[in-house]
Amino acid sequence: MAITWDVRMPYGCKLMGFRSKVVPSLEVLRTDGRFCGGFSPKPPRTDAQKVSKKPVGNSSQRRETDPRRPVHHINVIT
Repeated sequence: MAITWDVRMPYGCKLMGFRSKVVPSLEVLRTDGRFCGGFSPKPPRTDAQKVSKKPVGNSSQRRETDPRRPVHHINVIT
């Protein structure tokens, strides 16, 4: 799979050499009726690869101290 600069055909397949409006593996399935031979799904995450909830690095206090932009706190109820 490749991303092209063509706005009308943003996706490309380097293996088969074509451009498409949709993801190439879906285009092959739609056109040929078979799954793309070059497509390989990502392996499932292991426990060691799971994303941690800890913040990364020091958080910035700019939101509270930047005089150019007032901060508006909004409570969202879902």
